[in-house]
Formats: sequence, structure tokens, C-alpha cells
Amino acid sequence: MGANRGRLIAPLFTEACLLAVAGTAVGVGLAWAAIRELRHLAPANLPRLDSIAIDGTVLAFAALAGLAAAALFGLAPAWRASQPALMNVLRGASRTSGLASGATLRNAVVVAEVALSFVLLIGSGLMFRSFLDLQRIDPGFDPHHLLTFQVLGGPRDAKTPAEREAGRRRIQDRLRAIPGVESVTASIPFPLTGGYSPIRWGTEAAQADPSKYQATDFQIVIPGYFEMMRTPLLAGRTFTEDDDQPGRDYVIVDEDLAKKAFPGQSAVGQRILTRIQTPQAVFVQIIGVVGHQREESLAVPGREQIYFTDAYLGSFAPPSWAIRTRSDPASYEGEVRAAIGGLSRSYLVDKMEPAETVVQEAQAGTRFSLLLIGLFAIVAGVLAGVGLYGVLATAVRQRTSEIGVRMAMGAERGDIVKLVVMQGMRLSVVGIVLGFVAAIVLGRVMTSMLVGVKATDPVTYVSMSVIFLVIAIVASWLPAWRAAGLDPKTALHEN
Repeated sequence: MGANRGRLIAPLFTEACLLAVAGTAVGVGLAWAAIRELRHLAPANLPRLDSIAIDGTVLAFAALAGLAAAALFGLAPAWRASQPALMNVLRGASRTSGLASGATLRNAVVVAEVALSFVLLIGSGLMFRSFLDLQRIDPGFDPHHLLTFQVLGGPRDAKTPAEREAGRRRIQDRLRAIPGVESVTASIPFPLTGGYSPIRWGTEAAQADPSKYQATDFQIVIPGYFEMMRTPLLAGRTFTEDDDQPGRDYVIVDEDLAKKAFPGQSAVGQRILTRIQTPQAVFVQIIGVVGHQREESLAVPGREQIYFTDAYLGSFAPPSWAIRTRSDPASYEGEVRAAIGGLSRSYLVDKMEPAETVVQEAQAGTRFSLLLIGLFAIVAGVLAGVGLYGVLATAVRQRTSEIGVRMAMGAERGDIVKLVVMQGMRLSVVGIVLGFVAAIVLGRVMTSMLVGVKATDPVTYVSMSVIFLVIAIVASWLPAWRAAGLDPKTALHEN
């Protein structure tokens, strides 16, 4: 009728732009709601948490992404549609020929969606396995019915070791007097809270060769610490009140240091060199070996540990305290504050929380990563399923006459369903294979985030493959069932 190419492209590209604008607006709205919720779920130590928001830069990027999508997936089909084969149009075959001309591009897009979705599914599967393993990691103490807090000021401000020790014992006595409190302890620092300081240690061989000194973390504790924390004693004994003296050079080491210092033999009774009080290293005697305690994170074991008594290092009056209670530790917060405050106004109780909360906070980073990657995987899986459905629905329209012929020649409904589903499965398998390779390559990036599972974990890869094949079958079933329900006579007249 005389329309030029520009007038043919304009309405098709306009339609693509309208769809892109609507999709961008919905996406920005969902992102705004998701960010608001994720900020509440994110761990407190997530860098720049407060700066995560939908700002002008994000809106500009979203607009450009929508425009690019409209140009890529709207302009190309519009350009192709603007140069139809006129004889096919006049013969009434324009619909099927037009659909067939874009089949390769549609298939390529679906394969790419499947590959991306599979990579994200693998990532979420690995994070899920890591989270399960994280739940089983022993922090080195029993967090149940344990209330932790810090006591600042008071005995720590005293000038002499004797005054600091006297203040520490007054706090112990006040806390023990609270009804329902089973035991009390203090340390510098506390497990899973960080703040550890490294020192050098070595065996007798380090006297002749200083290069054999190694770094380890040390912790200052008071007698009864390990019993109260329920850290397992593996060999020897723990500290007693007699050991809590300035001149008693007794230490307790964890199992990791014992194995490293004295492999294949008992560490109890052995001597090691430490450099903590004096410029020169001095010998201290190991009287016990205990289980390893996690220092900052459940995901990372941390360095080996040496434990000193408070008095040996000058009675610093450890600021980190903990009480073990018979019931919910959170219910003792008021009584603990009252007991400490009753000693002196110079005391400040800070960072009070149940130890179970401390353990949960140590899991927060992995839990948040799992949530984030899992959400991306769900969105990508839905998009891949929708894309696969769209391609197969279009393919059914292309092959309407073919399906009619097959049914007229005796094909059963099950045969038609199988025909369409197999087409979807072929696209899915190609996407899964590509995603499989990409996941292995990109898995190295996730290695630092994983706990107790390798980036190439076969169980995860196999299970995620099965899950995605189920998604593909469901996405393929609907257009397949629709194709199987076609009336052969109507289908034969479609062409």
C-alpha cells in the first residue's frame, strides 16, 4: 500500500518501548521494596549498608537498560518485519514465515537465560550447603543459657594489680549472688567477638633459630573459664585459683597449637617459648590442652591459641564477662545491670547479649549471601521458565499445520506432547551444559564464601541440574498440552 520501512518499524518499536518502560517501572518498584527489606536482614558489618538505595544513578542505569532492551529485542525484529517476502504475504503465509525467521534468535536468548539461571542456581546451592555445614560447626563453647557482656571502668582503672584483682572478685561475687546464675567467668577477649592479639611462640629449637618462631593468638582468662564455657578439656587440667598468681608460668593451649608444636606426642608438661611480658622470650609450661575456639567467624578457624591467667599478666581485670543461667539468659539483663551498678557508679555495662545471638551474628554473613543469591536464582529461574514457555508457545503456532498433519496421520496426544517437550528439553540441556561450564569457571570466585564444601561439589551440580530440568519440563508442558488439544481439521486450515 506504499508504506516505507520507517513507517513499518515505528509502531513495532514503539510497542517494544512501551513494554520496556512498563518492565523498567515494575523492576524499579520491586527493587525499591527488596532493598528496604534486605537492609533489615543484612548483617550489621556489611560495608556501606546505609548507602544502599535507589538514587539518580540507579534510575539512570535502569532507564538505559530498558532502552537497550527495547533496542536489542524490539528494533531487530521490527527491522526484520519491515522487509517481508511479499509473495508469502499475498499467499497468507506471513504469520508462520515471520515467526520462523526469528526462531534462532529466540532460541539463543532462551539458552542464554537457562545458562545464567543455572549458574545462579549452582551458586545458591553451594551457599545452602555452606550454611548447613556452618550450622554444624562447633564454636568451641556451649552458647546455650549464656549471657555475655562487657564491664568497663571500675577495676580496670585501678592503679595496682592487687586493686584490679580485688575489683574483679567483687564483680564475680555480685554476679554469683544473682538467683539462677550457675557460674561466672571473664576473659580478654571473648570467642566470636574478635579483638585477639597475636604473639610469637616457639619450641626449644627457636632458641637457636629465631625463624622457627610462629604467630598465635592469646587470651587472658580467670580460673573456671573452660568449665563455665564448657570448652572440652582434651588433656591435662585447667587453671585453679593457685595458678592465678603473678609468678606461675603455666599456660593452656588449644588442640591446634598442641598438634603443631608436639606432633605425635602429648603437649602436657612440655615447655614453649613465648614473648608477651618481656623483650626476651621466656619458657612457660603447658598444663592442659583444650578444644579450639572460633575467634571471629564460624567460617574461618582462626589461629592457634594460648591461654594465660589474669594474674600472670598483671591482673588486667578482663572486661568481657559471661554468666551461665538456668533459664533464658536475656531475662537476667536487668539483674546483671543492677548488680554491677550497685558496686560503683564508675562501672559501665555494655554489649549485653545472649551467646546464642553472638553465634547467629557469626552466621549472618553466610545467611545473607545465601538469601541474596537465592533470590537472584529464583528470579532468573522464573525468567528462564517464562522464556522457554514463550519460545515453545511460538513454536506451536509455527508448527500448527504440521501438528495437524501428524494428528491426521494417527499421532496420539502423548506423541504431540512428547514432540513439544523434547524441543524444550533440547534447549534446556544446551543451556545447562553452557551454565555448567560457566559455573565451574566462576566457582573459584565463591571459594572464599564457602564453608565445608568445594566450588565443584558434585552433589550440588547434580541436584541443581535435576531441579532445573523439572523447571524446564513444567515450562514445556503447558504449550505441549495446548498443542495436543488442537483440532486436526482446524490445524490443517491454519496454513
